[in-house]
Amino acid sequence: MATKRVNITVDPETLDEWYRLAGRKGMKFSTWIQVMMEEFIEEERMIEEYRQKKRSES
Repeated sequence: MATKRVNITVDPETLDEWYRLAGRKGMKFSTWIQVMMEEFIEEERMIEEYRQKKRSES
């Protein structure tokens, strides 16, 4: 899979805490962000499909 580099702004304290906790589990920030984005996309697609189905039934 090709990747695209992006810059994001996060609260430094939150990021430090995330690294502290996630580091114990061997998680990488970029991998975690990728997973969260994929989950968000999946949820939003399900919502769109549900709304389209409801509209077509009306």
